[in-house]
Amino acid sequence: MKERLFLIGGGGFIGKNLVRYLRGKYTISVFDKYIDDVYFAQYPEVKKTLMELDKEQISADVESPDYIINLASIVTAERDLGLFDSMIASNLKVLLNLYDRFKDDKRLKLFVQFGSSEEYGNDGSPFAETMREEPNSPYALVKQLTTNTAMMLYRNYKFPIMVVRPGNLFGPLQGKAKFIPYVIDSLKKGEALNVTPCEQKRDFIYADDFAWAIGKLLEHYTKAVGEIVNVSSGESISLKDIIEDCRKATDSESQVNYGALPYRENEIMDLRCSVAKLENIIRKEIKFDTRMRLKEMVAIQNGGG
Repeated sequence: MKERLFLIGGGGFIGKNLVRYLRGKYTISVFDKYIDDVYFAQYPEVKKTLMELDKEQISADVESPDYIINLASIVTAERDLGLFDSMIASNLKVLLNLYDRFKDDKRLKLFVQFGSSEEYGNDGSPFAETMREEPNSPYALVKQLTTNTAMMLYRNYKFPIMVVRPGNLFGPLQGKAKFIPYVIDSLKKGEALNVTPCEQKRDFIYADDFAWAIGKLLEHYTKAVGEIVNVSSGESISLKDIIEDCRKATDSESQVNYGALPYRENEIMDLRCSVAKLENIIRKEIKFDTRMRLKEMVAIQNGGG
């Protein structure tokens, strides 16, 4: 019998890719306030429940899971302080609701809470999990608050939780407003790109590589409980190199206006994460080829995927 996996907030880009990658191994249930019925029609075996995650609890009648992955969050690069209330609701309140629902569940082996590599701030790359966080945006600050809460639940109440800090995810099904899909789409259409100087570097990770790593963490859950773990490639690539690789792969003649936009205030110039802890837990060396994956992404978008 397959183990049961709950994806909280699993109706979005990351959740869809986790379903696609992990469905053969787990019996998966998705809980979200929006479910893409067209997409999930491909996977009739996946159970889907519509619910307001910050306001409702999963019914006590639902069969207990072996694993929970909490993806619920508002993701934004905005620095608007007015976003705090909505972000706290979509992060901290969801976590506490889930804790209250599953705190006495003896079957639960691992609860995976999503943090963010942006919690580290902009100094000290490569970032290791032992470093003090210095978040410089409302999003990163709320993520840090949620991470600290998750660790408190483990320390004080032995709740089997861990925090995953992803690199910059990209891959199939990602919204076109995100950086890599936006760049590929604009280049394919021959449209000019107005961007920053793009010297900032990011630790990108392809959706399939990320899903593989998450699967490995579930397999090694006894070593993951109570830990904060970076899940990324361990390498950083400049946004300019990403654009130029995409321009070459699409054979585009689009004009790229570097420096047309300013950097954000207190911009992170090199966001690279150490993956030593991840390697130690899953007993595998991380060797993800981001540039090869970028070519795959271009091919998928060329095919209309």
